[in-house]
Amino acid sequence: MRSARRALGRDSLASRVWRFRGIIAVISPVFLLVLAIVLLMPSTPSEHLPFSHDHLSASSSGIPERRYRFAVVIDAGSTGSRVHVFRFEVGARGELVLIDDTFEQLKPGLSSFAKEPEKGAASLKPLLATALETVPAAQRASTSVEVRATAGLRMLPGSEADNLLEAVLISLDEYPFAFDKDSVSILDGAEEGAFQWLTMNYLLGNLRGGIENTVATVDLGGGSVQLAYAAEPVHAQNAPPGYFKEMKSGSNTYSVYVYSHLGYGLMAARAAVLGKAEGKASPCVPAGHDGEYIYGGKTHRVKGGKAADALACKSVVDEVLAPEKDCGAHAQKDCSFNGVWDGSRGAGASTFYLSSYLFDRVSQAGLVDPGKPSGDTTPKKILAAAKKACSLSPEQVLQEFKGVEEKDAPYYCHDLSYAHSLLTVGYKLAESGQVTLVKQVTYKDQRVEAAWPLGAALNSLSSA
Repeated sequence: MRSARRALGRDSLASRVWRFRGIIAVISPVFLLVLAIVLLMPSTPSEHLPFSHDHLSASSSGIPERRYRFAVVIDAGSTGSRVHVFRFEVGARGELVLIDDTFEQLKPGLSSFAKEPEKGAASLKPLLATALETVPAAQRASTSVEVRATAGLRMLPGSEADNLLEAVLISLDEYPFAFDKDSVSILDGAEEGAFQWLTMNYLLGNLRGGIENTVATVDLGGGSVQLAYAAEPVHAQNAPPGYFKEMKSGSNTYSVYVYSHLGYGLMAARAAVLGKAEGKASPCVPAGHDGEYIYGGKTHRVKGGKAADALACKSVVDEVLAPEKDCGAHAQKDCSFNGVWDGSRGAGASTFYLSSYLFDRVSQAGLVDPGKPSGDTTPKKILAAAKKACSLSPEQVLQEFKGVEEKDAPYYCHDLSYAHSLLTVGYKLAESGQVTLVKQVTYKDQRVEAAWPLGAALNSLSSA
C-alpha cells in the first residue's frame, strides 16, 4: 500500500484526471451549480453607496493615478442625525465626480439634548468615527466637516440652540478634519432649498453648461415650501436683497434665486385654510365630516358642508396664498405670492421638478407611478384629480386613491387643490405645462434621493 501511494503521488496531472474521470463527471455539474449560486447571491445591504463600478488599479494599468477628495456632512435633524462621507474623483478640469457615499444614522436628534449640550455634542461621536474610518489618514486634514441642524433646533427657545451648536463646534477640535466657526450652524430654509437645487441638477448632469440646461426645483414640506432656480447674474445684481445665493460645482458658479415660504408647507396650509372657516363648514372638507386638526399647538375644527368643491376650495386657498399682495416690484407679474419678489425667471426656470409632498399627493392620485423615481404630469390633471377627490367621502378616498393614509383622507381634497393653486396661482405655471414629479434621481444606475447634504458637500469643495 505504501508503494501504491507513492506511485499515485508520482502520477501526472493528466493521468490522475483520466483515472478519476467518472467521479469528476458526476460531481462537476454539482460544483458548477453551487459556484453559480454563490456568485449570483445578492450581498448583504450596507450603508455604503458606490456610484462607480470601475475598480481598475491605476498603478497596475499604467494610467495616471486618480485623485480623490472627501467631504463630511452631518445632517442634524429633528428626530435623528446622519453623517454622509462623500468621495469624489477630481477630473482633469476640476470637475467633481461622485464615487460613493458612506453614511450612518442614529437617534435621537440634537434637539433632544437641549438642556445638556455637551451630551448632545457627544452623541455625534459615532458619526464622526465613521468619517475617520472612511477618510484616509493622509487626507483628513484637507477634508472639510460641517454640521447643519434643521427643523428641531430652529424651534428651541432662548439660547438652547446656540449652546448646542457651540458644544458641537468645540467637540470638533478632537478630530483632524478642517472646519471653522461657520462649519456648525442651523440651516435656514433658503440654504436648504439652494443646496437641494444643486443636488438635483448635479445628479441630473445639468451642471456642465449654461443655466438653460438646469431645472427649477419646488420642494413642498410640512411647514414651508422652497422654490429655487438659476438666473442670469444681472438679475442677481438688480434683485432686492436676500433672494439670491451663489452656488458652486467644480469650476462653475451659479446665481440661484431661492425663497422659502414659511407657513406655506402642506400641513401649515391646512391650518391656514381651515382657519378661514372659523369653525364653520369648509368647502375643502368632505360632506358630513366633523373632526379636529392640530397644528402648531392650535386646534382647528374640520367640518364639511353639503358637499366639498375643488373650485370653491381653491378660492379659499388662493386667498391664503395672497398672490395680489405687493412685493415692491414695478409690475405685479414679478411677484409670486404673499408679497414675495420673483422677477428673475428665465432660461433656468423653463423646466420644473417637484418633490416631497407634491410627489406623494400626485402619485397617490395615479398621475405618476409611485414605484418609479419620477414621472410627468400637468397642473390641469392635478385639478381634475382634486375635483374627483372633493366629490368623495374620506372612506371613498381611501378606496379610490392608492397610498392615502387614513389620517390624511379628510384633507385629500384640500391637499390636491392646494398643490394646483400653489403651482398655477403661486408660481404662475401654465395649466397645460409639463412638470416632473421626482422622488429619486437615477445616477450611474442607482436611485439616489436628491437631498441637500450632497449639494452642501459640492458647494463646500468647490469653494475651497
